[in-house]
Amino acid sequence: MTVLEPRQRIESNASESAGMAVSLTETIHELGNALLGRCRDAGDDLAQQLRVSLEPLLSPDFHIGFVGVRGEAGEVLMERALLIYATSSAEPQASTQYVAPETVAGVLHVVQALNEESLAEGYRLIGKVKALPGHDTDSVEGWHHMPVGMIVAYDCDRPLEQLVDDIAAVNAKIPSTRWADAVSVLSRGMINYAVQFEGGKIGGDFILPNKTGAMQFAMYVHVMVSSPGTYTFNRTCGFLSMYLGCFSRKTSLPTNQMVTEGVPRIAVNVRAYMFDATDHLVPVPDWMSQDSGYGLQLLPYRVESPKGELLSRVQFVPWLDGGAAIRIYGNLPLMPFIVLLGKMDRPPQQMKTPDGTISSILPIGRPQFELMLARFNRQSNMIIKREQPSWTVTKMADEGTSSPFMARLFLNILGLRKATLETKADIDAFEKPYELVLMSSITVRDLAREIGELLADHRSKIERGVGVRIDGRTVHMDEPIDKELRRLVESFLNSSNRIMLTGMKEVAKAIQLDIGFFFKKESTFLNGVAALDGSDPALAAYCRKARIWSDALNTVRNDMEHNFWSVPRVQYRIAQGRVAVLEPEIIGRPASDFAKFVTDRMLCFVEEICVHGLQRCMPDSISITEIPLAQRPMERPERFRLCTAGGGMPLWEILYHDTSFDET
Repeated sequence: MTVLEPRQRIESNASESAGMAVSLTETIHELGNALLGRCRDAGDDLAQQLRVSLEPLLSPDFHIGFVGVRGEAGEVLMERALLIYATSSAEPQASTQYVAPETVAGVLHVVQALNEESLAEGYRLIGKVKALPGHDTDSVEGWHHMPVGMIVAYDCDRPLEQLVDDIAAVNAKIPSTRWADAVSVLSRGMINYAVQFEGGKIGGDFILPNKTGAMQFAMYVHVMVSSPGTYTFNRTCGFLSMYLGCFSRKTSLPTNQMVTEGVPRIAVNVRAYMFDATDHLVPVPDWMSQDSGYGLQLLPYRVESPKGELLSRVQFVPWLDGGAAIRIYGNLPLMPFIVLLGKMDRPPQQMKTPDGTISSILPIGRPQFELMLARFNRQSNMIIKREQPSWTVTKMADEGTSSPFMARLFLNILGLRKATLETKADIDAFEKPYELVLMSSITVRDLAREIGELLADHRSKIERGVGVRIDGRTVHMDEPIDKELRRLVESFLNSSNRIMLTGMKEVAKAIQLDIGFFFKKESTFLNGVAALDGSDPALAAYCRKARIWSDALNTVRNDMEHNFWSVPRVQYRIAQGRVAVLEPEIIGRPASDFAKFVTDRMLCFVEEICVHGLQRCMPDSISITEIPLAQRPMERPERFRLCTAGGGMPLWEILYHDTSFDET
């Protein structure tokens, strides 16, 4: 067992601090690996081994042990559990070990394999500890005098992302002041909370409030899932250090940063909460999502000088239960605006942001906000104007996000891009050709539908004897469709060419997929795909299969462009006094079936090549999982979702298939 001397962590000079942090990280990493090794297959008791591993890290400021809690009158408030407690308490006596409730700084519910039942047990224990007396007032020693509650397991019976659903179900039944602060599955990863202020990015780990009545700001609390692999124990120790450092300011514990130096901090946010009027966390409602137009409610007002110079912007941020926050972008002070709202039951507060200031949640609606702006206009020499964005709203298609096409090729792909590509150059390199691919895909789908409808309508008319006459063995066609069919097929082939040879070639390059050979002559393709076998065999196998239909498509388009090919004329046959329509064929398929087949293959190709490339661009701890078809929400049936690489979700792998796009 690796033993860490408590004082060894902090007794070093400044010149050694960087090396010390790395050394500490690796020392704790070794402790975690040893802990996992001893407890694998339930060989050793995890709770006992965890206590032994954490004790030298927490001392001398805290102890960890299986102790109970007694009140001032000696009454037993809680039986033995694995508690972290401040060392100012009386040392446990003999076989009966008890500590004072106000010294309890944390509780760990430890199980070998976490499941729904043990999760509920952990919540009950944590709720009991957080309800102990002595924690309902602010501490002189620390600013967050509430025990940390963590559930720790060696493994769990489901992926971490699915475990979040169980956590959410438990959260819905109890107030957020009694929630578990984190769940650590040492062999997989960790689940905890992170904060995001309105208009900003998701920040660091969030400490759940220990009581209601605190001033609440416009912020979201995200459930984060991380999978740092064998460094999960480091994340666990860092999280405890952060919490205990808030419990006692005099602690000599190493910081979270020291414990996790170099450990991946990337996580996936899978749920979000926000504070309601009672200061409890509740799920973010659907109407506040960007897809529902929430962003359009946040258009700011301009604050200009008499000369028309922009001084700042002021924004109304609607919140739950009829409340709102006021945000200033720029250097103007916020409080003059707040004063004009009049007296409030709870004194308003403000907080600086990187680009201005934001107020706490105020009991105001939009009419009060606009009345305040009118007063500001009258009582100052500044001018308030509504922002007039220079937008051009263009209709893309006659369908919304409930369409698999829009949900998957528009929202899903761009969402994955947002989580993967960071620099403006990388984003532009992807989005410019992908816009061409997306718009051309819309065109190809429309043309394929029109080709099918043209032929079906024509066949229906002929079968009913409309627009056709038989004279002996001659068929007279009053409304031939050959010219229109030829136009549609030529447009279809040209648009398909833009998707494959122009758009996807550049899209693949932007996401670091070296498949330029796919779009070239056969000898170049064979050499390129053979080389790809060494670096990405799954993609190489996919390209070999996709090449079959794409090569046929390219042959038809080249024949049209260079060899005067055009779609054959519609043929007719007289049988039993009636005229039957013989649909022209393209590479052995009826024209309507050809258009449908190629459209399906191209849409799948676009989606799967993009997702595979983005997946390979992601950090090692993050990947992509496929949502089963039956589990996709009807209002937004996206196919893919971010997940942790080691959290237990099945990771998607590119694999060629013949299933249609809508059924994939």
